[in-house]
Amino acid sequence: MGLDNAKIDATWDPTDPIFTARERAALEMATLFTEDYRAITDQHVARWREWFTEEELLELGAFMALADGFGKLVEMLGLGQMDQECVHEV
Repeated sequence: MGLDNAKIDATWDPTDPIFTARERAALEMATLFTEDYRAITDQHVARWREWFTEEELLELGAFMALADGFGKLVEMLGLGQMDQECVHEV
């Protein structure tokens, strides 16, 4: 399943109309999870349950935790410098 580059570019603005309501809910969840998870309220979770099953919420949350933690590890070890190049990059 490939993503449209326009959607990838638009992830900086989760309210962009390019996204479906379900995608906006996932982006809202990801933004709150990574920026200030303590700000997540019961109302947020109730709204997300309108779009996702319990299984999907758990899967999204687990992926967010893994991605967020991996990003922090990369940053901690100094592995994610913008000027680095990978021999496999095109």
